[in-house]
Amino acid sequence: MIVDDEPYIVRSIKTVLESEGYSVVGAESGEECLRKLKKEPVDLVLMDFFMPEMDGRMVIEKIRENPGLKSVKVAVFTSAAFGESGMEVLKVLGVLDYITKPIDISEFISKIEKILKNNEK
Repeated sequence: MIVDDEPYIVRSIKTVLESEGYSVVGAESGEECLRKLKKEPVDLVLMDFFMPEMDGRMVIEKIRENPGLKSVKVAVFTSAAFGESGMEVLKVLGVLDYITKPIDISEFISKIEKILKNNEK
């Protein structure tokens, strides 16, 4: 699942991942992400950290609070640069990786493969 408040980013990343054989669910808000997660199991959530209304941190906290969702793999997908304290927050939230935008497609695919292979449930 790709979660980003910019529809073109959701579409672009969905296209890239589908071209690599992945099935992708898109969500353009934290609320939409949470609704879809309750209905559709996913292997990984790529979460934009800075979104209006419900930011990525709030969404991840809600995922971790829900017994049925707390084991969902999450990677942050953002244009922001996190310092040491920010990285500690991501660790506490159980975020597996931090992917920066704009992406280098081959590096992005490599990170996704690594997350899915090395962090199997």
